Amino acid sequence: MEEIPSGIKHLIERIWEEPLHTRLLSEKIDLAGYKGLGDIPDRYIPIEEVFPENELNAIWNRFKPYLHTYKVFPFLGTLGEAVIGIGYGRQNSGRLYYFDFDFGCFPLDDNLDHFIAGLIES
Repeated sequence: MEEIPSGIKHLIERIWEEPLHTRLLSEKIDLAGYKGLGDIPDRYIPIEEVFPENELNAIWNRFKPYLHTYKVFPFLGTLGEAVIGIGYGRQNSGRLYYFDFDFGCFPLDDNLDHFIAGLIES
């Protein structure tokens, strides 16, 4: 099993802190605020899971074949095996992305704080 890219835990560590951890599970993404996601038929994407810290290696090994090219690491689960990921590497670090097996990988926000602030209650 391959280790997750360095620095990932530092970029997302606050998602496991309360009250944010619990709040994330009752929120959704309003796609109207994001350009480039027009092909996705849903208006809202609910967050269904905050991936547990102790499962990150297994999750990385599952998604790496699809996300490594984009330098994106998954940390939130949404409907239908789609995920929210955070960029890593020199030019991508901290940027947020939506990845769906049917639609591909799309940029969402430049940082986690801005992304979280844009979520709405389910």
